[in-house]
Amino acid sequence: MMRGFGATFIAWAFAAFATGQVEAFSTPTNNAQWMLSNGLNDVARPKASGMVNPVYQPSTKGRRVMTTKMHATPAAVTACATAAAANPSLKVVALVCLIPSLLGYYKSEYGVSYAYGTATASVAYLVLQTLSPTSVLPVPSTIAALHAAAVFFYGLRLNAFLLYRELFVPRFRKMRERIEDRARSRGNRINRTPFILFCAFLYGCMTSPILVTQKLLAGAPLYSPGDGWAKISVLVACCVTWFGFLLGAMGDLTKSFVKARKGDDHLVTGGVYRFFRHPNYTGEVIGWTANSATAFFAVLAAGANSSMWKKYAPYLVASVLGSTLISFVLGAATANLESRQKEQYGKTQTYKDWVKSSWVGFKLGKDKNNESTDENDTASEVPDFEQKEDSGSGI
Repeated sequence: MMRGFGATFIAWAFAAFATGQVEAFSTPTNNAQWMLSNGLNDVARPKASGMVNPVYQPSTKGRRVMTTKMHATPAAVTACATAAAANPSLKVVALVCLIPSLLGYYKSEYGVSYAYGTATASVAYLVLQTLSPTSVLPVPSTIAALHAAAVFFYGLRLNAFLLYRELFVPRFRKMRERIEDRARSRGNRINRTPFILFCAFLYGCMTSPILVTQKLLAGAPLYSPGDGWAKISVLVACCVTWFGFLLGAMGDLTKSFVKARKGDDHLVTGGVYRFFRHPNYTGEVIGWTANSATAFFAVLAAGANSSMWKKYAPYLVASVLGSTLISFVLGAATANLESRQKEQYGKTQTYKDWVKSSWVGFKLGKDKNNESTDENDTASEVPDFEQKEDSGSGI
């Protein structure tokens, strides 16, 4: 029962080792960045074209940053808007996504469950570390902080749920061992390498949007009078991201609570399930799609031009790829679960009434039969594409 705890601890320990390198790849940021991009004078920013009279002062983290008095010429504004606070190095991001995925060598299912939560939360933590502490705590007060906090919440909440399930749901442990037995039947552990690398790549793509908002809108307040439609769209997309991830969390919490009281075979139709038949899957699709959209709106809000679109094209392509792949898997899982529930409960009046009054969510393809009858069977994880078990609050 303690294996899940050990897996979580190991994943976080390795990720923490990687995130410890963040200081070498980041610089302090604050609302001055947003002030500069809007043409204000007194700012704390790295030197750029159009700045004069640089004066170094201690930052809130004890490091030295340059305070300048400048007249914000178009060239200076453009230079500083595009030279926003340094993102975590892509090498560090890649490492943070890869190391947790290596758990897949130990247990195949861990590579797509604990690795999923650890990788997403760790990349978000890297981003939050580069932001001004006052913009993150006690509540996010900037666009970048709100966006990164959503992804951090998702990963942290997912791992907490996975650990609970590992310790207190015997049925899941049996299912995990069936997955592991199938993985072993395919050959030795080294054969898992391509899939493990793919998972790490997918996690990196899914978290790329928060690198864009951190780069472009690190100091942008959540709302300012006179904000244009693009900036408001960024805020809306961030809020939808939060909504999706909270919906998934409520789905896991509701189903776990009800089944713990009424049994594993009880059909949950109350709470959030009254409106969403598969809130875990639906919430993730909504959350990751809005997460991707946020990156595009961030580029528009920062005054997109051809050079900026070109500069951020790799991030944007990665974000679309990540959200598309995760939505594809979740859509297929929804179809699978829909089929199994229909098979088990389809003749009951409760099920028929529930189907009429609730939304199935984003279903891809025809319903398929498989071993699982409950979306909590592998909840909240990016799935092994070769496995046929439903993954609940994830893939």
